[in-house]
Amino acid sequence: MAARAEKRVTISDVARRSGVSIATVSYVLNDRPDKTTPATRARVLAAAEELGYVPNAAAASLRRGHSKIVLIVVDPTYTGEVSGRTIEYITGGVGSLGYTVLVHTKTSEAQLCDTVRAVQPFGVVLLTFVSADTHTRLTALGAQHVLGLTPLADADQEGDRFWERNIGAAQVSHLAECGHQHIGYVLPAEPSPRLSVARSRLSGAIDECTRRGLPTPTTVSFRLDRNAIAGGIPALLSSGITAVCVHEDRMGLAVLAALTDLGLSAPADLAVMGADNTPESRLATPQLSSAWIPDTDYGRHARQWLSAVTAGEHVDAASMLHSVLPPAQVAHRQST
Repeated sequence: MAARAEKRVTISDVARRSGVSIATVSYVLNDRPDKTTPATRARVLAAAEELGYVPNAAAASLRRGHSKIVLIVVDPTYTGEVSGRTIEYITGGVGSLGYTVLVHTKTSEAQLCDTVRAVQPFGVVLLTFVSADTHTRLTALGAQHVLGLTPLADADQEGDRFWERNIGAAQVSHLAECGHQHIGYVLPAEPSPRLSVARSRLSGAIDECTRRGLPTPTTVSFRLDRNAIAGGIPALLSSGITAVCVHEDRMGLAVLAALTDLGLSAPADLAVMGADNTPESRLATPQLSSAWIPDTDYGRHARQWLSAVTAGEHVDAASMLHSVLPPAQVAHRQST
C-alpha cells in the first residue's frame, strides 16, 4: 500500500497553533506590523517555524495580482563566457532584492508574449530588442514593469548594439596604430546566432576606418573550420590585406591555426585581432590580441534600475547603459 502524501501545512494550522485568527496570521506573514503587536507577531512566526509552514506562492500571486518573478530576457546571441558573466551579474543583482529570477531566451516575440502571459512576472528586464508593439503588449499581458533596451519600430529591424560597435572601432584603432591600412573583417558564415553581434562590430570597424581615412574593411565569411579558413587566406593576402579583425576570439584562434597550417605566422604574414578577450586568447601561440569591454557592476545597475521603476520613476535603460559601460579596451599581444 502506497504511503499517504504528507499534508501541506496551511495558514489555518498556523492560526490554531498560535491561538490567533487566520486574518492575524495573514497580517504577520504579509509583513503588516501595523495590524499586530510585536508579541503576537513573534508567536505567529514561532508557530509557522515549528510547523514548517511554506507560503503558497500561487495564492500570494493572486492576492498581489502578479508573481514575485522577474524575467530576464536574452536572445540567442548571449552565448559564451562574457555573456554568461553578464547574465550572472544581473540575475544576482535582481535576486538580491528578493525576487525569483528566471532567464528566458527569446526565439520569437510571440513566444515571449506567451511566456509573460503564463508567468505573470513582476518585472521584465529586456536584454534583447523587441518591437514597440510587443513592448506595450508585455504590460497588457501581465508584466507589472518592463525595462531594458529601446523598443524597435518593427520586429524585423536590427537594434543598435552600440557597445558592440565600440569593440569593432577599438579593433581597427589598434591595428591602425600598429601601422596597418588595409584591413579585413572576418564574419561568421550564416546561419549563426552571433551574426547580428558580428555585423554590429563590423559597423564600428567601418566607422573607425572612415574616421581615420582608411579604406573600408574587406569582409569575408568563414565557417569555424581551420581547413576552410586556410583555403581562404591566400586570397586575402593577395588582395593586399595585412591584418584582419575577427568577430570573436574563437574565430581568431581558428585563423591562427590556419596560418600555421599554411606555414605562415602572425603578425609577420597577417596580423590577427580578436574580440572579447576570452581566457583562450592568452593560451594560443602566438597569443591573440583582443578588444573587449571590461566587466562593470551590472548587478548593481540592474538593482538600481528595477528599484527606480517600482518606485514609479521613468528609467531609460539604454541611455543609462551609455553612461555606465566602460570604453572598449585592447589587450595587445603577439598576434598583432
